[in-house]
Amino acid sequence: MVNFETVFARKKLQISVYAENVVRIRVSENFEPTLFEQYKIYRAPDETGEVIIDGVKTGKLKVTYEGGKITFSSDKFSRVIDLDNSDVAEIKEYMNEKLNAFHDEHVVIIGSEDEEQLETKTKEFQTDPKYITVKTDKDLFYGLGESNTDRLILNGKTYRERVVYQKYEFPIPFLMTPGGYGILANTSFWHGIDVCARKDDEIIWYLPQGDIDFMIFAGDTMRDILERYTYVVGRPALLPKWAYGLTFIELCQATQFDVMADAERFRTHGIPCSAISLEPGWTVRRYDFSTEKVWNRDRYYINDWARGDKPNPSFFSAALKRTGFRLHLWMCCQFDFTAHEERQLGKECAPEIPAFFDHLRQFCNDGADSFKVDPCRMVDTSDETKIYANGRSEAEMHSLLQTLLVKEMYNGAKKHRGNVRPMHHYCGGYTGTSAYTATNTGDTGGGLNTLAWILNCGMSGVSNLTCDMNIFNTQGIHYAFFTGWCQLNSWAGFEHPWWAGEKHYNIFKFYDIMRYALMPYIYSASIEANATGTPICRALPLIFDDEEANDLVYEYMFGDNFLVGAFTDKIYLPQGYVWYDAWTGEEYEGGQEISISVPEDRGGPLFIRGGAIIPTEKPKQYEDDVNTKDLILNLYPYGKSEYTLYEDDGVTFDYEQGERASTRFEMMATREGCTLTIGNREGYFNGMAEGRTYSANVRLHAAPASVKVDGKSVFFEYADGFAKFEIGKGKLVEIEY
Repeated sequence: MVNFETVFARKKLQISVYAENVVRIRVSENFEPTLFEQYKIYRAPDETGEVIIDGVKTGKLKVTYEGGKITFSSDKFSRVIDLDNSDVAEIKEYMNEKLNAFHDEHVVIIGSEDEEQLETKTKEFQTDPKYITVKTDKDLFYGLGESNTDRLILNGKTYRERVVYQKYEFPIPFLMTPGGYGILANTSFWHGIDVCARKDDEIIWYLPQGDIDFMIFAGDTMRDILERYTYVVGRPALLPKWAYGLTFIELCQATQFDVMADAERFRTHGIPCSAISLEPGWTVRRYDFSTEKVWNRDRYYINDWARGDKPNPSFFSAALKRTGFRLHLWMCCQFDFTAHEERQLGKECAPEIPAFFDHLRQFCNDGADSFKVDPCRMVDTSDETKIYANGRSEAEMHSLLQTLLVKEMYNGAKKHRGNVRPMHHYCGGYTGTSAYTATNTGDTGGGLNTLAWILNCGMSGVSNLTCDMNIFNTQGIHYAFFTGWCQLNSWAGFEHPWWAGEKHYNIFKFYDIMRYALMPYIYSASIEANATGTPICRALPLIFDDEEANDLVYEYMFGDNFLVGAFTDKIYLPQGYVWYDAWTGEEYEGGQEISISVPEDRGGPLFIRGGAIIPTEKPKQYEDDVNTKDLILNLYPYGKSEYTLYEDDGVTFDYEQGERASTRFEMMATREGCTLTIGNREGYFNGMAEGRTYSANVRLHAAPASVKVDGKSVFFEYADGFAKFEIGKGKLVEIEY
């Protein structure tokens, strides 16, 4: 182990290398593994570094200790963590006043009003308070998951790190700065973080219980820091490819005949959709928290005598699959997931508590491809006196339980289905959650507040995140289709596209078809997120070094090349690029804010970055797991640019063994013309289409003088600012202006 140890405050202080450019700082009596380590949420340490005088060094990051202070530094920064706790009583009082003593303002979960509501019980848990002070040099900070829903910059506020329904459903105790570093608290206890509010150059991290235990990450950019952070806590899960299409959530009162009728309407209307999700009502008991769920046969005729290890062909679920739909089932639970985790460690623990996913196996055999997990009695909590099977308290387990829930769902489904990627979704979360599940913004609608949630979570290592689309708001349609995955939630009313009115129907259908055409681009960005931690929806400060873009919540990058605006009539175009209005074709220089007028048949602003290379395909009616042979390259020449398209089979875990392909594209634009070089398709995966061919749509100011592919002139058409032509299997495209 690469570490430095000394004594501090009658305990041991340990500074250890965890991975390259990652250092752990811990003050403890015994250094027992944390629950993150025991339950294998964190990656095991690499220990790539060396011991130096009074500390350790790894990559660019150096961490040393002297006189109660820890200095961490790289070639970009030098900052200090002060371990002095002489003001702990004052800090405790300050945090309790700011954060309601960390208690939850209990709110009834929407939809569960008819269920028995549990008695609220509170308990004082701040038995060993302590804090650290980070001297920041007035850096700007980002992250902390869903701790902000109105802005990106964390500075100037105090944050309660506790999962709370409709307020902090997905807090993550990680923050980072463009100054070159990030900090993660290795604690699951409820705690508080004052980000430069009490003093504008200090972070106070208040820990009511547990050890001082933090990780420091270093990187040249915030993308680099995010890569290091997700390397430790888990990359965003790579969902099956079908999950990146549209999911339609049915009305609670729906029957199997309503479901099949809606499935037929999607197909006859030519509206792409890959999955249908059932809401409460498919089980006999509407909110069934037990592990003895039973089909409501009055609505869904699935009899025990007809069940087996695969769907009976007469089941509605089998009929759905024959029309190209996957099936989600809504579920709720009130469960102690620690028992299974403890047994995984070889301990005897609560044998009466089964592995949770075991009772869902038969529903998978009945045709369920996925489960939507409700927040009721998991995100909300009412009994702070509870002790879990592992002997830990509610204050320590409540937030971490969100991760244990989705970890059990993921691993249980993987064990049951074999080499097939799980797709589940849930609104709660904490450190490590995104490695196991898709997530949504819960019962908070589909407005600007949810966009801020998505962007802040993106800067905390979360990628597969969406909202409840508002089909009656054209801006809401526009924004929701440009999120990590996509759902239309009609659980409490009639939000079906064909009943939304002509205007909303047409706009919804346009964006839906556009998303399916963009599937190669979207799925490639999802693979990139799984490999690097960079999310699909990217807050501007994560990508651009532009002071004007530091705190913009109404616009973001969708992958490398789309700038999406939402709920605004103005948009800032980051400097250093030209930008093309996707709706009008107009070109703008970056570094300016412009007023926009969105066409009547669109929902919001959409711009394309100069130099963009965007692969698309002929849109399908559903994702069929077939690798597309013929791709369309949408090109926006500007200077020198490049793009890498990532692909795999979209279904299995074979990518973990390297079964994946990548194609690199390079484009160069000058005053005389532009060239596109198409690299070889490197790698292989099962089902990879052979003989890949391309066609091109190239954005040009005027018709070109000539277009050549591999030195031979080819026919082209020019209209509406685009030159269109076939590339076929060619490798070099030359366009002369």
